[in-house]
Amino acid sequence: MVAQSDFLKWTQELIFSKLEELGFTLEDAGDLGFIFRYEELNVLYMPDDDENFLRFAVPGIYDVTEENKALVFEVVNNTNMSIKYSKTFVYGDDVWIFYECRLYSEDYLEQIIEHGMLLKATYYLFYRKIEGDDTLPCNNDDDNDNETEEDE
Repeated sequence: MVAQSDFLKWTQELIFSKLEELGFTLEDAGDLGFIFRYEELNVLYMPDDDENFLRFAVPGIYDVTEENKALVFEVVNNTNMSIKYSKTFVYGDDVWIFYECRLYSEDYLEQIIEHGMLLKATYYLFYRKIEGDDTLPCNNDDDNDNETEEDE
């Protein structure tokens, strides 16, 4: 039987390996975990005592002040209701985004890590909402298909 600490180490090594295979370079971020760059975002891989738990975070995406606190909490809540898998939180005086997933095996780890990069979509959705644009981006490029052409 594998001891919990050995399994945790094995899981972290596997996650490090997969992140490196995907082209990410991890840097030690002390007690927070390990940081890597995904496009313009600094993403934390935050190892957890639960050996089968994967957590990524994008820290400090927006400052919370007394003046904007009510708006920020409203937008955080609205963002969380609009998107699955990743969640925004007020953490201290900042807004953070988290992606958390339970790992059941290593079979789909690469896909789970790639899915974890939904952090970027959550980041952009939060900023759209904080700037007052409450519409969700549409994935359908043929919005004009229902328009009728004028008779010639």
